[in-house]
Amino acid sequence: MNTDIFSVDYFKEALRIHIEKNKDAVKPIHAANSYYRSIVASVIYDTRHKKMDLILRLRNLDQAYNEIKAEIREKASSGQ
Repeated sequence: MNTDIFSVDYFKEALRIHIEKNKDAVKPIHAANSYYRSIVASVIYDTRHKKMDLILRLRNLDQAYNEIKAEIREKASSGQ
């Protein structure tokens, strides 16, 4: 697992943690959406990093989000 900050694995783990922390308040997909929007907003306004770093972060976040969303849908369709 790549644990480098802002890697796909990093974001996948962060998404899972955020979903788990909010499981009693919102559905998993809503927790994932909330995390995704929050990170995108903070990355857009983070002017301390180069554009390429921002693009890499956003690409990794997007991939992690889509993989977690697919896992959530798979669990939902299998009745778990």
